[in-house]
Amino acid sequence: MEPRVETAYLLDFYGALLTPRRREMMRMRYEEDMSLSEIGAQAGVSRQAASEAMRAAREKLEQYEEKLGLVKRYLAITAEAESCLKALDAGDEAEARRRLNNILQIER
Repeated sequence: MEPRVETAYLLDFYGALLTPRRREMMRMRYEEDMSLSEIGAQAGVSRQAASEAMRAAREKLEQYEEKLGLVKRYLAITAEAESCLKALDAGDEAEARRRLNNILQIER
């Protein structure tokens, strides 16, 4: 998965666990596509300080994912659900059931 997309998922799932300042910096970077210089100016810090704060935030988000695995679980369930829908569209009931069972296994 592209790092930018992965970071967006991590922010969606764990962003509320970051400090308000770091969360806002990450939001500016990944939702508003602002440069580090722009973020630093908005936050009243240097470009380097903004970069370091966002690096620390990214590390924290990765730690949360490593421990909780919510993004991985979400992506696995979504992939299985899409496969299930394709199997149903193709009339393959056995494959759809198998995919639904996979979803149940992920949930356990």
